Amino acid sequence: MQDSSNFKISSPFVAFPAPIFPYTSPVMAMCPLCSERPGKRYCPAKDVQICAVCCGTKREVEIDCPAPCPYLRSSRLYEMEKERRIPDPELEARVRRFDESFVERNHQAMDAVCIAVAEERPNAPWLVDSDVIEVYKALSATMKTLSSGIYYESLPDGTVRIALFHRLKALLDQLMQPDPDASRRTLKVSEAIDVLDFLTVAAEANSSVRPRSRRYIDWVSETFSGDAPAPQSSGLILP
Repeated sequence: MQDSSNFKISSPFVAFPAPIFPYTSPVMAMCPLCSERPGKRYCPAKDVQICAVCCGTKREVEIDCPAPCPYLRSSRLYEMEKERRIPDPELEARVRRFDESFVERNHQAMDAVCIAVAEERPNAPWLVDSDVIEVYKALSATMKTLSSGIYYESLPDGTVRIALFHRLKALLDQLMQPDPDASRRTLKVSEAIDVLDFLTVAAEANSSVRPRSRRYIDWVSETFSGDAPAPQSSGLILP
């Protein structure tokens, strides 16, 4: 009888090391916006990973994109470069009304308006470029009634726009009053209309067709607000 204490199994499977499988990454989560594609881009507005298609098509359309988002910044740089190469002929024609001397004469008023827009932004986080543009247009229409002698306020739609309208209207009223310290020249009504028309053109040239675009507002904040994100471009672009 064989001594069981000395019995050894002779088998190729004895002491065979555990199988080694190649590393595979975890299954990537699906984009929560479409549930069709893997989420590969981090969206700071949604605080989730979304797919590239949703990032591109829903950017400033359904998503309120913050200015520091690298994908937003990249798309804006691309848009500005494209606009330099293929300018809008209608905007070009409107810009021709204004030369460097106009900017030099009215830069104080334009700066004051832009500062007021930047200061209004914390009070109106949902403010977008189209809101500012419509306020500029409403103020211009209001100023034109003032110059005609039949004053009428052309208020824009929406509480956010109306609040900005009243803020800028009060500022322009102040600029059109003589300065007791004589530190600035008094703005004429016709000049106020020209300033608003120039700012409207500038805002339209530096915005986009996306309904939640804040490209112009971000530029205003970067230029005229001390706590704004770092500038992403050299400044305002005109055709």
